[in-house]
Parts: sequence; structure tokens; C-alpha cells
Amino acid sequence: MTSLHGHREPSHSANGFTLVEMLVALLIFAMIAGGALALLRFSVDAELASRAGTDRIAASRRFLSVWTADLAQITPRLARDESGAVHPALEAGGAGGMVLRFTRSGWSNADGAARPSLQKVEYRWDGKALVRAGYPFPDGAAPEPAAAVLSLAGPPALRFRGRDGQWQRRWEPQRMGELPVAIEVLLPQPGGEPLRIVSLVGVNYQ
Repeated sequence: MTSLHGHREPSHSANGFTLVEMLVALLIFAMIAGGALALLRFSVDAELASRAGTDRIAASRRFLSVWTADLAQITPRLARDESGAVHPALEAGGAGGMVLRFTRSGWSNADGAARPSLQKVEYRWDGKALVRAGYPFPDGAAPEPAAAVLSLAGPPALRFRGRDGQWQRRWEPQRMGELPVAIEVLLPQPGGEPLRIVSLVGVNYQ
């Protein structure tokens, strides 16, 4: 375009982008990319949290199945340790983080091994999880290696219901073969309320 004085004015339709336009485009791209990254991270975190929650629920259900089966089949049988000392049918608390020790019936023997159908079982708190160990024989044997059955945020707490209907925090039977009617266990959960389980004891022997 030519002015009245014969000079050509500079054109505003030059090819390419100006520096300001490039900076604006980069800023918009950075904002979009940041939003997309945040959305992706949120989705991944939600998926991981959901998976962790599902795993905790599954682990709790597996523990509940094993725990209730063990307690339901407790027998009023006294047991001897490796030194020959006699122990009550049910022991709660003790050295090494011992939570509960008892003898249960119904130990399956698919291989036909030379052992009884009774199994002495011990639950312990190892500082991170509740672990379960079985004994190859009810008397005079050492426990086999323990297996973790449930990860916990803290040690479990037990209460015992006697035949008088009263709950007590310590199990101190009058007779060595005496069993409680039920046991309540509180299991501290990571980042949540404790899991409370009440199980009947020795339902086949009450």
C-alpha cells in the first residue's frame, strides 16, 4: 500500500509468527500439557489406591477365613513344649510377640503322613504383620517357619468372653483345659479404623 507521499507502508501479513505469538503458543501448550500430566497422575494414583484397597479387603477376607476356622476347631487339649512342660489348652500373650497358642482339630492329611489330625497353632506379632506358625506335632516339637497372614499398623488386641458372659482382656482360666466362649480381636488397619472380629471358640467342643 502506497501513502499519499509515495512511501510503501510495511505489510502486516508477513509469513511466520512473531516472538510474542510464539511465547503465547508455548504458554498455552505448557498449560495444556501440565493439565494432562496432572490428570494422568490423578488417574494413576486413583488406580493404585483402588488396587491397594482391593488387596487389603482380599487379605482381610483370607485372614478371617483362616482365623475363624482355627478358633472354631480349638480343642480343650493340653500340650507339652520341647522341654516337656505342660501348657494350658489356650494361651494368650507371651514372649516373642506371641498372641495366641492352642491346639485345633481337623488338620487335613491328604498325603497320609504319620501324624495326628490335631495341630498346635501359634499366632505372633512380628512388628509388621500377624504371622501364623503350625507345629508338626502337638507335643515336644518346635514350630515350623511362620507365614504372614495379615499386615497391620500395630499389634492386635484381644478380649475373651467367659462362660459367665463377661468379657476380659486377659485369659486366666481356673482350669488348664478351660476355653473361652468367644474371642474378640481388634486389628489396627493402615490409615483406617481397626478391624473388629468376634469368633466363637471350639464350637465342636462347647
